Amino acid sequence: MREHQGLLTASVRPWHFLSDTHKIALMRIGAAYLAITFLVIGINWLLANVSQPLTLAPASASRWLLAGLNQVETSEFGDFRWTDGESRVCIDGVGYAPRSLVHVRLAGGYARALGTETASLHVGQAAPVTVALAPELRRYTLLTGSDQQPGAAVCLTIQSNAVRDPNNPRWLGVPFHGLTVQPLAAAGAVMPAPQALAVGLALAIGWLAILHLSGVPLLLATIIVTLGSGLIGYSLAAGLVPFGAGTLRWALPTVGGIWMGVVGLAIARRWPLRQDWLNELAAILFWSIAILGAFWLLQRISGHSGVWPLKSRIDPSPTWWVVLPIAVAIIWFVVGFRWLHRPLAPVPVVVYTLIGAFGLPVLFDIIVHGLDAPIALFRDSPYEYLRDTPQVAGDPLGFLANFETIAPGLSVHGSTHPPGAILFLWLIEQLFGAGAVATSWITIVLTACLPLIAVWLGWQLGGGRLGLMAGMIAVVLPGQMVYGVTSLDGVFSLLIATGAAAFFLALEPPYRLWLAVVAGLAIAAALFMTYAATQLFFFGVAAVGFALVRHTPHQGWRTTLIALIRQGVVTAGIIIVIYLIIFVTTGFNVISASRTATMINGEMMERFREYGPPPTPFLPPSYDYYLRFAAANLVSYLVFLTPWALAALSMLYLRAGSVGWQPQWAALLGALGVFVLGMWLSGLFNREVERIWMFTYPLAAVLVAYQIGDGTERRQRWRLAIYLGLTLALFVVMKLTLYTIW
Repeated sequence: MREHQGLLTASVRPWHFLSDTHKIALMRIGAAYLAITFLVIGINWLLANVSQPLTLAPASASRWLLAGLNQVETSEFGDFRWTDGESRVCIDGVGYAPRSLVHVRLAGGYARALGTETASLHVGQAAPVTVALAPELRRYTLLTGSDQQPGAAVCLTIQSNAVRDPNNPRWLGVPFHGLTVQPLAAAGAVMPAPQALAVGLALAIGWLAILHLSGVPLLLATIIVTLGSGLIGYSLAAGLVPFGAGTLRWALPTVGGIWMGVVGLAIARRWPLRQDWLNELAAILFWSIAILGAFWLLQRISGHSGVWPLKSRIDPSPTWWVVLPIAVAIIWFVVGFRWLHRPLAPVPVVVYTLIGAFGLPVLFDIIVHGLDAPIALFRDSPYEYLRDTPQVAGDPLGFLANFETIAPGLSVHGSTHPPGAILFLWLIEQLFGAGAVATSWITIVLTACLPLIAVWLGWQLGGGRLGLMAGMIAVVLPGQMVYGVTSLDGVFSLLIATGAAAFFLALEPPYRLWLAVVAGLAIAAALFMTYAATQLFFFGVAAVGFALVRHTPHQGWRTTLIALIRQGVVTAGIIIVIYLIIFVTTGFNVISASRTATMINGEMMERFREYGPPPTPFLPPSYDYYLRFAAANLVSYLVFLTPWALAALSMLYLRAGSVGWQPQWAALLGALGVFVLGMWLSGLFNREVERIWMFTYPLAAVLVAYQIGDGTERRQRWRLAIYLGLTLALFVVMKLTLYTIW
């Protein structure tokens, strides 16, 4: 950290006053940024000249590209939109091509029935071309070029007669089925679009700056950005992932977020405030502005309103009775505060945490939504796994054997998840009777155990006080309070968080074997419930990396590496053996089932509606789709993590760099950061991550508690009270104003 502060200071001093060391360092920095700049320019030039077609589908979410068109409808020829007689469709980022082919797909059957026989197609500044409309879907091809287009976008105007719809106040012109633009490289070199070049440079240089300011060695940071840029360029040039007509605008939230991070890191390192509490307050303000700004920008781009991209809707349920659970929560807080500076035993802390984790969400839910609220979801929702338990039909092994065959006919969640959740609820029904009552309450109890992972991990890292504070924070985080009643994701998250915590602790001397076994069993069980468990790969790799760096100076790299490999092999071996046994005995293949679930989920979420399924499984259908949901996912997750928790994590992040990431808490912070970053960049999630990523909340709670616990006893109490109060207040506002869905 001191090295970066020195370089930041040196960068604002005249060159001739700098030492040779600083001059060499600045020259290396300049060379790295210059290399990335030339790399991005080269990739943009290559992509502009490989002649990959750019497509605008009727179902495109990039609404600004579709002017004068009605809502999406479906016909025998697929999705279409009615034009209004004077409609304009555009594709951004084509570049300056001497000549391009423009293919527009129109189906004239419905238009001819309304008396419209022809349409006029006007590309850029070229002369209009009148075409006769055929009854079937037909592709019309026009030739254009940079001399006929005012910019790097290609726009087509569709003019025709329009008839007023008597049943719906709209004008009906011609059914539009899509637009494709393909630059002709044979006609001459294509100049990349300036907007595309600017976005590419902003993303690549922004990532390099964040990695560099975060303490990653400059050479390693440059290699990471180079590899990432190269992979993106390859996927585009090879046609593995289409560019997407709206990519440039959908990239803006990500670009803005990255550069806010760069500015925030630079200011925090260059001009830290004298008082720690002022730094923390500034961080809270920073995160609040960043989240609100991202919300505003996403809604402006998408056209949504309300609380999108949260998986919620505004549905006020005001009641004065909410003061009752608030009072109970305050009493629960007071009990915890009285214990903070007393000798603590594990059992009372576990019982105390479990009471809060079970009682508070249930009490709030009943007071706000009624006595039957805790069982309403399982009872009423057509999307839940409980609808699928009859499919087991008393033969769980047969159910597993035929799972991929019957999956498309299951409920929304049952068809897109492994069979474990259905079998879990079926088992409860065998023990306690069919229906939503037993399944709901057992799910709630198990979800209430999730904050106990924070207690366990906190206790191991810093003793009973840290464990108690971590448990208190984990209980009141909005994700736990909202989805503690009722969501099976809480049960999934309990297993994933257990696996993550056990594996992290298994990498600490004396490298206890039983922890690696627990991690393997928990992860195997989690993978039987949700494919999100695969994302533990990011956490595991990062945890091993940080453990290797931390323990090598004390034990030697060979001893440390052998111990870490042994723990990893034990954990991975247990998972592999369990699924081999399941495959041999039932024929259930978890890898094949995950691919089937991905396809079902993609079709259900209209993931492939614009561009069709990607040629390679698990890749996004386009980069505008990827960037749209990347921004939506991260913003939603950060809201539920809260700005003040993010501020605490940011303060720890700055401290970790100054101590070389050596303490155990720093390793946990780094592993959690890689975990979230990996899930975010994977592109495998379509919103709802505030619920799906619940398993990260206990890990974050431990780190927030560690930051709060730094200082005098009086300061600890005040900070904990403020954090708990702010978090509870945010949850109460959510509970009274939002329908949070699951």
